Amino acid sequence: MSARISILLIYLFVAVYLLPMFPHGGSANELTRWATAASLVENGSFEISWTEPLLGKNVDTAVVGEKTYSNKAPGTAVLAAPFYALSRIFVGPPNASNIRTSWFLMRLFIGTLPLLLLGLWLYRKGADEFSLATFLFATPLFLYSLLFFSHVFVAVLVYFAFRLLYDAGGGSLKKCFWAGVLSGVAVTSEFSAVFAIFVFAAGLLFTGKRERYRRLSYFILGGAPFALILLLYNNALFGSPFSISYAHESFPEWAGVASQGVFGIGFPTLSNGILLLLSPSRGLLFYSPILVLSIIVLFSSRERTSLRHRIKIWAAIVSFLIMCGHGAAHGGWAMGARYLILILPLLLDSFVRAEGSRFSSIAQGSLFASSVLLCTIPALTFPFPPPEFGYPHNNFWKPFLVNDHWFTPTLANSFGLPSGVAGIVPVLLALLGVIGVVCWKARQPKSFALAALAGSAAVGIYVFLPNLDDKETQFRRATIAERFFRPANRLESIRDDARTSTDAKALQRINDFEWTIADARAFAPDDFPYLETRALTPSPTAELKRAVGLQKAGNSIEAEHVLQSGKETYSFGRCDFSTGLAIVYYTTNRKDLALQELESVQSLVAKGARPNCVRSQFLLGSLYQELNRSEDARRLFREFMANSEGATDPETKSYRQKLSGAGL
Repeated sequence: MSARISILLIYLFVAVYLLPMFPHGGSANELTRWATAASLVENGSFEISWTEPLLGKNVDTAVVGEKTYSNKAPGTAVLAAPFYALSRIFVGPPNASNIRTSWFLMRLFIGTLPLLLLGLWLYRKGADEFSLATFLFATPLFLYSLLFFSHVFVAVLVYFAFRLLYDAGGGSLKKCFWAGVLSGVAVTSEFSAVFAIFVFAAGLLFTGKRERYRRLSYFILGGAPFALILLLYNNALFGSPFSISYAHESFPEWAGVASQGVFGIGFPTLSNGILLLLSPSRGLLFYSPILVLSIIVLFSSRERTSLRHRIKIWAAIVSFLIMCGHGAAHGGWAMGARYLILILPLLLDSFVRAEGSRFSSIAQGSLFASSVLLCTIPALTFPFPPPEFGYPHNNFWKPFLVNDHWFTPTLANSFGLPSGVAGIVPVLLALLGVIGVVCWKARQPKSFALAALAGSAAVGIYVFLPNLDDKETQFRRATIAERFFRPANRLESIRDDARTSTDAKALQRINDFEWTIADARAFAPDDFPYLETRALTPSPTAELKRAVGLQKAGNSIEAEHVLQSGKETYSFGRCDFSTGLAIVYYTTNRKDLALQELESVQSLVAKGARPNCVRSQFLLGSLYQELNRSEDARRLFREFMANSEGATDPETKSYRQKLSGAGL
């Protein structure tokens, strides 16, 4: 077996062995695509609100009237739908357990196989071991090929379109047409691909004078059906061919971003440029320092005067500058600069053409090994750090791996091996094998090996560097592990500290996150492989809504039972459930019990508390008024007005208007 084939086989093994779908969600981007593919098969529709009882509310959605859709370009979900349908034959309708099976099939064909096919194509083109392993393991392409995102799929399409158009012997009318087809699929799968595609199209005008307009026409002809499909999709779902999903964001933070510039894209900023290129948080060159060599080659290549090379550079630069103007360039909960993944094959193109071999074995070894480590560590645990983690290798992934022993689910877990370090050992050996193969085939194996050790040591020093963690990152990690790993009362010590310092805001924040955690743990996927799987129980939010529905239907006894049970089960929600109980007691003429419930939770009410809890002050004030306790009523109304200032909840705003009209 050749060394290059072994690299391909190692990648295939790791990609099938690691199963990075975590309990109770954690990746809104993947779940919104899963929901769309499932909806197409189950209901023949792009509307996904029916999945909320299974998956919970998703922030990556667009809302039009009463209908909910994914906010992502539809291409990948449409292409994945047949694989969902295939899995359904064997596992049946979706539930909290079998969702992983359909997810795996869809990500395998949409994320993993495109990168593997690119690797096979590079193998046939004669790419050496160093270049092949760089493509597969040493950039963010690796992690995102293990996920049901669109980035790797689109990056491969964009790269093949480029090769069809601008390779020697390329540019025939037939190849231009097929490049247009690939480009059309890319844009319908990820809107941001349009910028690189535009550069490709413009570049055709600088090809041979006799054929350039025909080439451009055939390129446009190949992509036109997909542009038409996208316009029809926009018109059917969002009311206009030119209204895309981002104009209808359901999540307030993303809606705010989309309202800036043109669908969230404004003028490039230096801060975004540093974030996307250099920062330990998201920087492309930080995660993949091997790209430093590719950038050097970009500007010193033997082919730098050719049209092909210039188009490659301009496609990368234009895409980068556009993303530097993005209102959320960090990409949300993400590993690395995910919006730049589509240009990675273009940046690495010169390596394929053997120009990476001119660098010394020392440069290759140190940068390759450090890139492999920095890009594969996230795949060993929960890979989605929120943007506020400035040093995620150090203060996000390392604590999860070393302190919490939180490892990515694996194929071995599916066969009964408990989650633990033993399940990750095969991946570590495989990655060590990749570095070993590349070292073995290096021009100077000893120099490459020593440099690789030095690069690995540098990464190790950074990962274990002290003083990069703080109380905020510790708190956020605790909330994430409680939601998506294994509950272990991680917030208790933080709560004790807040109580000791009488920090009311911190206590309220902890309480809010406990509610969020309990809500999240009520939805799919189930707890595999970290806990024994169980039937999912309703979330506290769902129980409150259920109680309201029961009361409206006249079933006060059942409503009281649900609220009493919620009050006992969810200590963090006692204020909300007691407020609901008080309403039931009041409407069934048990005002003494209503008074008792409302008075019992007033110590929990503060500015920033949940709307139901804050409204307890208005209800208690109203009850005092009925009992002719005017002074107590005025005091409660004043407290309610202070604590509800800036409220956006319609019912709370209505109460405020009523009190304002009464001069309070």
